[in-house]
Amino acid sequence: MPTHLGQTDIQQWIRKISESKLSVPEYLSRYQAPFSQAQYYRYKKKMDQGGAESLKDRRTQGNNRRITAEVEGYLKGYVSGKPESSLSEIKEVVKEQFAIDLSEAGISRCLKRLGCSRKDKPRQEKVERTYTVCGGFELISALACQMGWPQFISAIIKKRIQQIKSSKLWEKNNPEAKRLGRNKQGQFTSKYNQHREVREKRFESIENKREEKNFRSMSISVAGSLVIARKSLAMLALPVVTNNGMIRSVDTPLGDALGCVCGFNYKQSTLTKFMAELKYLGVAEYLLRNQIEFWQKFWQKHPIGKMELPLLCYYVDGNTKALWSKKRVKKSKVTMLGRVMGCIETVFVHDNFGRPIYFETYSGHAPVGEYILSLFQKIEKALEGPGSELPVNRAIVMDAANNSVRTLRAFASQDKYHYITSLDDNQWNPRNIRSEGKPQRYHYGEATLSDCEIELKDSQDGGYLITSRAIKIEWDYGKRTVILTSLDPAIIGASEVVKAYFDRWPNEELQFRSMKKVACLNRVTGYGKQQQEDRNVVEKQKELQRKISTLRKTLSELFPAIQEQETAITRLVKEERKLREISRIEKGHRILPQKEQERFQEIGREIAKIKRAIKKIMEPQKHEFKRLGKLEREWLRLQGKEKVYSVDVELDEIMTFYRVSLVNMYCYLAYELFGKSAISMNRLVHSILHMPALVEENSEMKTVTLKYSEKDPEMMERLREAIGKINELGLKKLNGKIVEFNIGDIDSQLYSRN
Repeated sequence: MPTHLGQTDIQQWIRKISESKLSVPEYLSRYQAPFSQAQYYRYKKKMDQGGAESLKDRRTQGNNRRITAEVEGYLKGYVSGKPESSLSEIKEVVKEQFAIDLSEAGISRCLKRLGCSRKDKPRQEKVERTYTVCGGFELISALACQMGWPQFISAIIKKRIQQIKSSKLWEKNNPEAKRLGRNKQGQFTSKYNQHREVREKRFESIENKREEKNFRSMSISVAGSLVIARKSLAMLALPVVTNNGMIRSVDTPLGDALGCVCGFNYKQSTLTKFMAELKYLGVAEYLLRNQIEFWQKFWQKHPIGKMELPLLCYYVDGNTKALWSKKRVKKSKVTMLGRVMGCIETVFVHDNFGRPIYFETYSGHAPVGEYILSLFQKIEKALEGPGSELPVNRAIVMDAANNSVRTLRAFASQDKYHYITSLDDNQWNPRNIRSEGKPQRYHYGEATLSDCEIELKDSQDGGYLITSRAIKIEWDYGKRTVILTSLDPAIIGASEVVKAYFDRWPNEELQFRSMKKVACLNRVTGYGKQQQEDRNVVEKQKELQRKISTLRKTLSELFPAIQEQETAITRLVKEERKLREISRIEKGHRILPQKEQERFQEIGREIAKIKRAIKKIMEPQKHEFKRLGKLEREWLRLQGKEKVYSVDVELDEIMTFYRVSLVNMYCYLAYELFGKSAISMNRLVHSILHMPALVEENSEMKTVTLKYSEKDPEMMERLREAIGKINELGLKKLNGKIVEFNIGDIDSQLYSRN
C-alpha cells in the first residue's frame, strides 16, 4: 500500500470499486485498498460534487499564513501590556492588524513558544443552591461527621471485610457455576426468582445462606471508606426522611433530602443492597460491642448532667415488636396490640441518664431474668473503660416482670452488680416478712418507708428459699408498693433505693417511649427463618402421653363396659339420622309421620338412658375420667407443633443500631442547642429537624439557612441563640467542607442551580 495517495491513485481505486460486481464491503475485504469504507464514500461524494479537481492536495499551499517576526513582536508587546486578555480577544486583534486568521489553539501555542504568560480573568465561584424539606437534619449530619461517627462505622465494616477476605469463606465461594436466571451479559432476569432452588432458600436462615455466599461479588467488598460512611449517614437519616423508617419509602419526594444530608441522593435499591451485604458480613455483633466504647468515651468528654445518687444505675427494658408470619414462629405477649402472637424482642440497657448504650434482639420472648448478668458480662469491659476498676456501687433496675427467684439467686451468686426491682401485689404476703425496721419518712416524696427482710420461694426448684432486703412503701394516698434490692442498708438508705427505682420513669421509660416514636424502634426489618425443634412442646407431648397411658391403665377395667354402651349409641345415631333426613322443618318444628315421629322420640330416650348408664359406670372414678379427657384434649392441641421457626435478627439488629445511634445524637444535639433545658425528642424532631432550608454550597463551604417559622417564635429565638454556639464548633462534612448555619426568611420558589 503506498504511503501517500496521489490524485490518480484515488481516481483509479474509486473507478475499480464502482465497476466491480462485488459490494463495497466485499471488495475492500478481498483487496487491500489504501483507504477505508468510510473514506471511499467521502472521496466519491467529493468527486460527484466537484469532479476530480476536488481531490487535489492543497496542503502545500498552506491554509494559514505563517506568523512573521513582526507579528511575534506585536504579540509580545500586546500580551505584556494586557496580560488578562483572552485568546479570543488576541485572535481578533491579530486578524484586524495583520489580516491573519488564527485559531485560539494556534495563538496559545505561539504564546507558549514566545514565553508569554497570561493571567486568567477572575472567575465567579460557582454556588449550587438547593431547597430541602429536612434542612434541620443537617445539624445532626454535621454533628455526626464532627464526632467521627460515620468514619467509626466505616472502619468497623472495613475491618470485618478484611477478616472475611482472610478466612476460608472468601476462597471457598467462587462465582457461581450455575448462571441461574442470567442473560448473556450476566445480568439477572425475571427467571431468577422462578427457580426452585432460589425460592426455597429465599427466607432461609442467614447462617445457612452465608456459607454459600460469594463474597467476591459484593459491592461493599471493593467500596471505599467514604462511600460506606456516606451510606451509613443515609441509614441514620432514614426515620426523618421517610417518616416511617422504612427503606422502601426512600424513593418518595421526601426521600430526596438524602442528597443534602449525606451528599448523594440514594435510591431504595442501593440502600437495600447495602443492608443486605452488611447482613451477610455479620457485622451486627461488632457494631453493638464497639458502640459502647464509642459513646462512653464521647459522653465522658461531653457530660450532660451529674449523678444525684451515690450509686450507678443501669436500666433494663424490653421492646416487643409484632411479627406477622404464616409460619409458626416463636410467640409472646405484644403489649401494644394486646395479643399473644409472633414477635421479636429487643432488650435495651440504658445508662444513668436514660441513654441506650447496648441492646440484644431475640426471636420470641427475650430470656431476660437470670440472663441479665450474662449480658452485662459481655459489655462490662467497655463500660468500665481503661485503667483500674473504680469502687462504684452498680445497680441494675428492672421492672416486676423480671424479678423471678431464679433471677435473684443469680444476683446472689456474685457481688459486682446489685438489683432493684418491685414486687407484684400477688407476690406480697405479710407472713413472709422475717424482720421489719422502724418506719421512716420518704425524703423525696409523701410516703412512709419500712426496711424489711423477706423470704421468697422458688416454685421451680422444690420450694427453694432465699432472703432479700425489701422496702415497704406506704403512700399517703393509700397505696402500698414493695421494692426488692440487694444493696446493703448500711451503705444505701431506703429513700435512695426507692428514688433510684422511681427515677426509672423520668430518666428512662419516658425517654424510651419517645425513642420508639422518633426513631421507629417498633419497626421490624426483613428477616429469615430457621426451622428447629420446639423442645418444650416435644417434652410436654411425652409427659402428656405418659400420663394418658397411666390413666388408661388404671381405668382399663371400665373401658369394655363403656365401649359396649358407646357402640349401642352409634347404632341408634345412624337410625336417628335416617329419620332426620326424611323429616322437614316448618316454622321451627320438625314434621314427620306419626309412626316415625314416635320412633324418633323413642331413640332420643334410649340414647339418654345409655348416657346415664355410662355416667354411672364412670361415677366411682369420675375425677380420673375428667382428667383423662382434659389430658387428651391438650395432647391433640399440641399435635403438629413439634417444629417452630426461629427468626433471624441480624438485619434487625443492624437497623436498630442505626436508630439507637440517631437517638444518642438527638440527646447530644438537644444539649448543644438548649443546654440543661428540657426538650422532648418529639418536639426536637418536629420543631427543628423538619425545618425547610436553603442550602448554598461552593468548593469550600456549605451554608444552611433554616426557614424562620412564624408559628413558633419562642423556639425560633432559642434556636437563633443556639446556632451561634453550633457555628463555633467549626463543623465539617465528610468532604471536608465547613458547614455554617443561619436562620431567616427564604423563598423556596427562587432557588436556582447555577
